[in-house]
Amino acid sequence: MPRSITIVGWSIIITSFITILLELSNFFSDPIQEFNLLIQAFPRNQFSIEPIIKIFQYFRIWSIYAIIFFIFVLIGAILFIQLRAAGRNILEIACWTAIANGCIDTCLNYILWQAMSKALSNVVSAAGISLGQIYPLRNIALIMGLFLWIIPSIGLIFYLRNPKIKILMK
Repeated sequence: MPRSITIVGWSIIITSFITILLELSNFFSDPIQEFNLLIQAFPRNQFSIEPIIKIFQYFRIWSIYAIIFFIFVLIGAILFIQLRAAGRNILEIACWTAIANGCIDTCLNYILWQAMSKALSNVVSAAGISLGQIYPLRNIALIMGLFLWIIPSIGLIFYLRNPKIKILMK
């Protein structure tokens, strides 16, 4: 078996496993309890937690989706290192899905950010931070999220479509 298949396969397995664990941790965490602590810490500032709850609901839905997606990727990677054509096909499907995820997630995050910026403004001002200090971070996070989904996926598609790799798969 070529070394590149071992490296790519195991890298995907490890990344998928870690991502599944992180998403499970996100899903079972209770950020509302932490937000209530923030409200208690700054009782003078009254702000609605409803927009915050909506974004946490979105993150929970995204965590469920990510767990399912990375289980699919994990299965594909296991089959890939076993040199099965189904593994290569699953990984290519996952790459195209990841490209779509990058675009959709970036758009949704931007829309959600706009929707909750007023609530966030109240929270960060209560903590003594200006929201203007947060906006550049938002932009960097949106761009990085987009590129972290898309660039590796495009590279992996080229790798998976390499005739030498296709020949090795049963």
